[in-house]
Amino acid sequence: MDKEKISIGCPDPFSVAELIEGKKIDWSKKKDEIDALAEIFGVTKEAFLKDSFTLLNPFVKINSKGELTAISESEATTRLETFLKNNARPQKALAKTATTKALTPAQKRKNVISVLLNKQVPEKKLAQEIKANRIVVANSNNSVYLPEGMTWKDKGYFFNETAHWYDICQNSIGDCYFLAALCSVVYANPFWIKNNVALRYKNGIQDDTPWHAIDFYVPKTGSYKSNQAWSAKKGTVQTVVVSEELLVNENTEKNYGVCGPKEKSGDPIKNVSKSEMDSCWPAVYEKAYAKFLEKCTSDYPDLKGKINGGNGGGALKEILHTENVVTKSLGSLTVNQIWDIGLKAHSNPTCVSIHSYWDEKKKVYYSKAGTKQEYMDMGLYIGHVYSFLDVIMMKDSKKYVVLRNPHGRNLAAIKNNPAVYHDSWTYNYGANPTNTYRGVSSIYRFVDGNNEPQKSRGTFLMEINEFKRVFEDVYYYDGPAIDEGLTSLIP
Repeated sequence: MDKEKISIGCPDPFSVAELIEGKKIDWSKKKDEIDALAEIFGVTKEAFLKDSFTLLNPFVKINSKGELTAISESEATTRLETFLKNNARPQKALAKTATTKALTPAQKRKNVISVLLNKQVPEKKLAQEIKANRIVVANSNNSVYLPEGMTWKDKGYFFNETAHWYDICQNSIGDCYFLAALCSVVYANPFWIKNNVALRYKNGIQDDTPWHAIDFYVPKTGSYKSNQAWSAKKGTVQTVVVSEELLVNENTEKNYGVCGPKEKSGDPIKNVSKSEMDSCWPAVYEKAYAKFLEKCTSDYPDLKGKINGGNGGGALKEILHTENVVTKSLGSLTVNQIWDIGLKAHSNPTCVSIHSYWDEKKKVYYSKAGTKQEYMDMGLYIGHVYSFLDVIMMKDSKKYVVLRNPHGRNLAAIKNNPAVYHDSWTYNYGANPTNTYRGVSSIYRFVDGNNEPQKSRGTFLMEINEFKRVFEDVYYYDGPAIDEGLTSLIP
């Protein structure tokens, strides 16, 4: 097995920007979406392209080997303040284009830092929230996590039908490695989640606020955060129980963490009935995973903590309850070997990563095939994990891999990438058209072409040779196919 690396957790920058602005933004109307993002963060476009990592991952540093180091809130605050001041947009341009014109540059900077660092609410306000029953702490000896401007709310139903791979749209938490792995699992078997989640109720009394028992495996080997949290329990399955209360913006009620496709692309959702909302199972699963990594007993785990940054292979092990996950460098594989891995991805969950490294001399982030800016010009993120769903021979007679960005959308630049298939497309899974675990034969029926990246649900096709060139590691489950109805891989 090739040496495993930690993949930086890359939050969706558009979601973070909307959290700062406190409203939904129609990015398709922006002439330059990267400059629009940079304007909201209050920095120049050049600075954002060179180092958006500092903005999107304020609590971690990265070294030349791509290794992560956690830093304190005071150090993160200083680093952010320095970065924002040194790379501030010219005041005239800011005053002309800012959506919050009443704010001075200093006030804007303070607001951005507060949102990015998830400043905790004062103890007095937290006590008031608990007393008003907006937060009910049950069987907890851990502190409640509640950032300013946020609240915990029960919204949506766990499933509307069953789990779907396109239900997962990453927001402001840097857990792409976990969500990409989760998406690949659900793609292979939508009923895996249903079969591995037990319904519980508070105090054993059935009511309108169900709790869920979700199992995660602690791998025997590797340097994953679960190994550190559960060092005495390696090789075991741990059960985490969580409610359906999710961390949301107290004004818009939009999720801080993962959401569904309706919320990602739609209008404000406040006062919408639960039946009209997305299924909330991805956010509940994400919350349970944070609680698992933190090894905490509170129903309100720290969502800016250990869940940020991780390894796609480790996440597959933890979700599937198995050691049968292989990590390979794409550079060490032939195109035919990559094709064979892709052919099995519909039943053996697979994801891939683009690692991020820091060049101290040039003061720039880079990956295998270029700098951060060069990757963004291709419509890709470095320090990011994608789901590897399938391989397809398209009508142009070229071989493509089917990838999905867990953000649930793609950068506009992807529509100019010549290695990406741009026509609208779907795919009738002819090899198994009656697969009851997917329910339909056309498994990409909701996906638009990549000339509409915001509507692509994050899915795109890339020529297999280019995929081998720009992506770095592949993680794939190498045990019995999970589309045969298996509910656990532990004997």
